[in-house]
Amino acid sequence: MSRLLFDHDSRLAYKKVMPIFTNIYDNLDAPNQIRLPHYTKNEDLMTLRSVLRDIRALSSSVNKNLVDLENELIEQAAELGNNDAIAMLAFEAIGSPDTTKEDYEHANKLIKELQDVKHPLVFKLAGDFAFSKGHHEQAAQYWNQFLELEDDSIISSHVYTSLGMYHFNYTASPNLTKSREYFEKAVKFGELDTTIVKAHFYLGQLYSLTDPVRSRYHLEISASKGLQESFPSLGFLELNVFDNAAKAIEWFKLGVEGNNDITCLVGQFDAHMKTKNFKKASSILANLTDLKQKLDALAKRQFKTVPEAFKTHAETNHALLAIFFDTRKEVIRKLTSS
Repeated sequence: MSRLLFDHDSRLAYKKVMPIFTNIYDNLDAPNQIRLPHYTKNEDLMTLRSVLRDIRALSSSVNKNLVDLENELIEQAAELGNNDAIAMLAFEAIGSPDTTKEDYEHANKLIKELQDVKHPLVFKLAGDFAFSKGHHEQAAQYWNQFLELEDDSIISSHVYTSLGMYHFNYTASPNLTKSREYFEKAVKFGELDTTIVKAHFYLGQLYSLTDPVRSRYHLEISASKGLQESFPSLGFLELNVFDNAAKAIEWFKLGVEGNNDITCLVGQFDAHMKTKNFKKASSILANLTDLKQKLDALAKRQFKTVPEAFKTHAETNHALLAIFFDTRKEVIRKLTSS
């Protein structure tokens, strides 16, 4: 805890922090009974909330009581006038279906007031909210307004990532140059959290053709943090660009073990064929054939028996397998006839 407080440049030391945590935690069911120590400032509460968020990320677990504590820290900070907390609660209110008409109008009033005084976070949150509603261009406008006010912080690194993804995926014609510039700024100013891991992954994709060494560097960072999409990209990079089939197989293996990734299964097949390990290639082929037969049966019923949450995934895998068996037709014929 002391180290995290130091990392977050906390104004308060451990001995002064614990009474705040304890008082709020003990009164989560009765917030009106919370009595904060006299030395507590609104920015202290937001720092403590960030510390708890880091603990959650480091432990890769979610404790309901600690999440409730995080939320109450924001509530208390808002009551003490913290604009970040006010902005967060206002957007939470307008995004909730349970918000009353009066609360909704009050939340919008607060957002307008924060925009008028050019409070940075309100523009970042407005962009996130617009994006969640499918208004991608409007979201980009809000994010750029945020960057005009704050362009070199951890929060700005998240905004750079969002803008990078916007120009990569959501414009009429992708602007890969802009996308790369935003992702580069994201990794420059950010810490290695889940958002910046995605920035590294996208940079790996963007550099895959022009600078394979740099591509591998970024993909290895995202893979080291467990981003599953990195494994097939790294595997094919090692196999087809660096001619390192052994290394490729290791990446493909991680993808199969971690997420049953069909692309990684295909990669394993290609790598084993390249190293002339026909026994293992045949084993992988049998697995892919079995999967295709099962997905063919589901496709005949238009995937109606597949739960909606998994339907797109099943259709994608079916298409991938169709491409595999079509493009490796001659290789498979030679393998099965030998």
